[in-house]
Amino acid sequence: KQWYQRRVRGLTCLPLQRYGFVLNKSEFRDCLRIRYGKELTGTPSKCVCGSPFNITHALNCPKGGFICIRHNEVRDFLAKMISHIQNDVEVEPHLQPVDGEQMRLRSSLTGDQARPDIRARGFYRAGQHAYFDVKVVNPNSESYLKMETKKVYEQAEKQKIRSYNERIINIEHGSFVPLIFSTSGGMGRQSETFVKLLCNKISYKNRQDYNDVIRYFRTKLSFLIRKLVLLCIRGSRVVHQNQSLDNDDDFQYICFNSKLT
Repeated sequence: KQWYQRRVRGLTCLPLQRYGFVLNKSEFRDCLRIRYGKELTGTPSKCVCGSPFNITHALNCPKGGFICIRHNEVRDFLAKMISHIQNDVEVEPHLQPVDGEQMRLRSSLTGDQARPDIRARGFYRAGQHAYFDVKVVNPNSESYLKMETKKVYEQAEKQKIRSYNERIINIEHGSFVPLIFSTSGGMGRQSETFVKLLCNKISYKNRQDYNDVIRYFRTKLSFLIRKLVLLCIRGSRVVHQNQSLDNDDDFQYICFNSKLT
């Protein structure tokens, strides 16, 4: 597999900050190096977790919370795009509790912690809730090296379906779709279908050309994932402890004690 060389969307568009289509010079250089399989400069030899540092490890290391940030940013972007056509959109909705219902699959999530990423009422059928769960995979991880990228997406989709599909269909009477994206800018088959339908709905509602809508969506998502990849690589994983003995977070106390007016 080549290093994240599949998607170049965004590196050729005009750098317009008002639309978020912009990278600073170091980000642009890093993107070019990743694009052409060159080694990045200025990276540490070891991660703070003790493992050798490279791009694959940076995208998988949980230190610093960048994996959660990466997931949440993509989730919020998709929820915002869905809200262009649906009014009732919720992030991390609670599911109805399982009260004695038996799930056929042991992998089904039955606890209160089971919360899909997005709920949108009426997306597929009027009055019906559609649930989506997002995952951003790194297809260059060691566990995926012997798999085709297509199989990586299919495996991630099946895992999400086994976790949520049965409960949502039988208890919520809704529909469930796993949205799988990769750090290289690709997406799974069900995500492709979802994106096309979403952009078609936005195009119809706003009376705009479908090709313009989907070009914007793909470019925006490309910039978002590219910046999140760079965050995982360049972001600091070192936790800086506050050495001050004063309580610098109690602003009311500071103002009172200092007689600030």
